[in-house]
Amino acid sequence: MIRPQDSMITPAENRCVQMMYREAGKALLVAVFFAVACSVTASATAPDATPLKVGVDTLPLPPGATDFRLYTPEGFDVLIAERIAERLGRELELVKLAASDRGPALARHDVDLVLGRLADDDPLSGQARIIDAGFRSGVTVAMRTDTDITRWSDLSGRTVCVSRGNAQALELAEHSHAKVRIEEAPAQSLVQVRTGACDAAIHDEALLKRLFQETGWQKFSATLPPSRPTGLVAAVSLDNRALAENIELALAQVASPKAWDEFQAKWASHVALEVYLDQDAPDCH
Repeated sequence: MIRPQDSMITPAENRCVQMMYREAGKALLVAVFFAVACSVTASATAPDATPLKVGVDTLPLPPGATDFRLYTPEGFDVLIAERIAERLGRELELVKLAASDRGPALARHDVDLVLGRLADDDPLSGQARIIDAGFRSGVTVAMRTDTDITRWSDLSGRTVCVSRGNAQALELAEHSHAKVRIEEAPAQSLVQVRTGACDAAIHDEALLKRLFQETGWQKFSATLPPSRPTGLVAAVSLDNRALAENIELALAQVASPKAWDEFQAKWASHVALEVYLDQDAPDCH
């Protein structure tokens, strides 16, 4: 049997027990703090499960069952959209938007951002945060060097090819009162100049300059003075500052001057090959 006095705690032992409780309490508080901090950090860094909705002028065509070749598209908006979504860790959802619908779609939050060409005086500049994507060009023509076309007005009544996705080229061809022929891809437009089916093809001047450096294009490198340039931009809603900052950071990483030089060089080499395959390669299927 234990006697009552044997179970009593001395003052020194009591102080020791109190110190142990205090230290245990501190350790518990530290553990709770780090648990909460880790939870908050995990939430902040977890990828956004919602898709990134990007408005573009033209949706890429899915390859059909009978297609045996993919073509390089006219512009870079879809490419840049893919790179931004990948950088942000989000799935990409493309939404086709007419130029006049860009501002309202951003205001209604139908899309997270718009990627497209913008002139300096475009009203969208006052309706959204505009972030330069790094590409800027006017449009001009590719023609045979022995052409009799020396000014834009000479295109009146002539057959002019443009490719789907270059709204500025289409507008200029129609303004020149040309007979417009719309092709799905730049290679399909440019090959018509080489075969004589089109008197001219209108595309971005910056890209045609690169194309004319490719083998076999010297005889088809006649041009006209380029139109007023437009720039590829990302437009974000005025009330979404956080996304705008993320887009700026993403573009700095995926659309640097070096990257744009590579994009344009690849465009020219791929289009040159596609034109060759359409015009000269034997049909083996």
